[in-house]
Amino acid sequence: MYTEEDEFNYDDYLDENEESNQKKPLIDWRFILKIILVILLVILIIFLVFKIKNKNVSKSNNKNNNTIQDVSYVFDNNMELITNIARDYFFNKGNLPKNEGESISITVKKMIDEKLITKVVDAKGNTCGYNTSNATLTKNKNDYKLEVTLICLDNRDTKVYYFDNDGKCLNCNGEIYPLEETVIEEPTIEEPENNDNNIDIVDDTDKVPSLIPESPKACSEFSPWSTIYVSGNNYERQTRTLVRGYKSEVVYGEWSEPSTTKIESNDNLEVKTYTESNKVTTKTAWSSESTTKPNSKSGREISSRTETVQSSKKVCTQDKEVTKILTKWDNSAYKCKTLSLGKVECTYIEKGSCSYVPTTKQVTFYKYRDTVTKNVTTTYYQSRTITNNVTYTDYMLESELPYGYAKVVGSERVEYRYREKCSK
Repeated sequence: MYTEEDEFNYDDYLDENEESNQKKPLIDWRFILKIILVILLVILIIFLVFKIKNKNVSKSNNKNNNTIQDVSYVFDNNMELITNIARDYFFNKGNLPKNEGESISITVKKMIDEKLITKVVDAKGNTCGYNTSNATLTKNKNDYKLEVTLICLDNRDTKVYYFDNDGKCLNCNGEIYPLEETVIEEPTIEEPENNDNNIDIVDDTDKVPSLIPESPKACSEFSPWSTIYVSGNNYERQTRTLVRGYKSEVVYGEWSEPSTTKIESNDNLEVKTYTESNKVTTKTAWSSESTTKPNSKSGREISSRTETVQSSKKVCTQDKEVTKILTKWDNSAYKCKTLSLGKVECTYIEKGSCSYVPTTKQVTFYKYRDTVTKNVTTTYYQSRTITNNVTYTDYMLESELPYGYAKVVGSERVEYRYREKCSK
């Protein structure tokens, strides 16, 4: 509760307040220093951010410049390569048109098929159009006209050269030929109808602008198809989706010559076998020689020979009795008998003997062989190589893929073309 003792003393308050103000400094330097540090920190952060951004922009610009230079360098080299190959194909190898107005063309694909070149790719390694890139030689009245067209993803161009009848180039070094101004025609691409199922109109709001051409095409003509999207409200755009097609087919080699050596088949080798039965007539080996004449029969051949053989003949004598008159008995005799006094007759047996007498005789020796006919079955083997060949098309509309080709999954590529909108 308020009392008189608590009555506010204004004079004391003024004295205390004045004393407090005298002690308190007029400027708070600590607060000011904090503000200055914060400002310096913000400035430093802004400086670092802009420095990093400018550095990235500089690197990006340098990278884009290098990319543009690489694309132009590779494209010019490819154009020069195709031109030299075409020049050699037409003039050095004699593939010249014979009649005035006649033209002969060779595509890059044919150059590759005839092993005149291995491949043509752009600076990013993408394959250029093998069927759309070509060289055409036309016979004029007094010269030959060579048109070389190269179409890649990142660039396309057509160059025109003139050659005399001896194959000497008349404008390869920048000469003006013919005397009037030479007009180089741009390659034309067939313009599909707007109601084509593969053509869609692109909305500006769905794409991020990337390039605006310096010289817009007239509203009556679309630009060539390109993978670069062009933005701008004053341009009318169309888009189409291209795909690549492939066809897988089995390519068989030529059958080898028949052989009796067995061949094993595998995934890359096809083998076929066949048998042939033929009657084969042969003769047996000659038999051993014998003095016995063999029997004759159909198909038997008998051979004989006669020779004089040395031999011996056995001659023997028979036993015989021999009688002797003796004066006394001989016990070794076969028998004895007394004839008179002092006279004895003894009989002896003389054994016969055998002896061999040399002689000769004619001996005939025989041998034979038989003719044998039998069926002989022979197995023959033939082989041929099996190659799985996959061919690819250039990029084209899926509806235009050749018969037998299927779409390569994931090969879709979107292209655009534009023209300036007509003013109404």
